[in-house]
Amino acid sequence: MLQNLIDNAIKYNLPEGAADRWLSVVGKRRRKKVVITVKSASSDIPVEERDRIFDRLYRGDVSRNRKREGFGLGLSLAREIARAHQGELRLISSGKGETAFTLTLPAV
Repeated sequence: MLQNLIDNAIKYNLPEGAADRWLSVVGKRRRKKVVITVKSASSDIPVEERDRIFDRLYRGDVSRNRKREGFGLGLSLAREIARAHQGELRLISSGKGETAFTLTLPAV
């Protein structure tokens, strides 16, 4: 799950990035859960695509993804793995030049 999220953050990062927000991975324990947020500087995900990014084989705007490797399975598999571990994977923000995903798992 984390490998996919970090790989996507790097792959879809804006070429110029930003000095203060190129890539961030932050983990915290909140009561009986572990929350990991992966954030990167990126193009905004259009509103109409936000609900579909976890769909199998969905790759978003073809014109933006033509040069990107992959089959559109990573996020759907990562979400299913999170669910199999009683967790959750969500897109928490998309806009203002960044994309962030939060992975929540039970603390052991």
